Amino acid sequence: MNLTRIIILGFVVSMSACNSADKKTDTAATDTIATMKMATDSNVITAAIDSSHTAKNSLNWQGTYKGVLPCAGCEGIETEIMLHADSSYMISTKYLGKKDSKPVNGEGKFIWIDGNNIQLQGIKDAPAKYFISEDKLTQLGMDGKKTEGSSASKYILNKQNNK
Repeated sequence: MNLTRIIILGFVVSMSACNSADKKTDTAATDTIATMKMATDSNVITAAIDSSHTAKNSLNWQGTYKGVLPCAGCEGIETEIMLHADSSYMISTKYLGKKDSKPVNGEGKFIWIDGNNIQLQGIKDAPAKYFISEDKLTQLGMDGKKTEGSSASKYILNKQNNK
């Protein structure tokens, strides 16, 4: 048995023991438990994970995110978004490849749609919803869904080291 399997098996056994003890003493706590399946070669292992951990309460999401987002009529939209702990934001966008393009700046408040997605208030006729993950901010479509497929990575802004 390789080391990865031993580690995963140890995790599953310890989580199973904790999970069965929790079920006997506190059935309300099971509402926040989700099931995760991990595949190792030919085995599938099921482990319990706590679904109450979200980007909002588990990640250091405050900070500055930068990147170039896709644009239908230009080379891209250079974008910088700063998220603050008081639920305020600042945004700067610049259309690349357009003659005399100047940065457009805005600011406002954002709301948490759920524990992992936010919506920038005050933005109309443009995507304003973002998914927060570890050191990344992913722009969601107008329908609030992630872009999938080969172009999905083009919608990611990366967190900058704020020193």
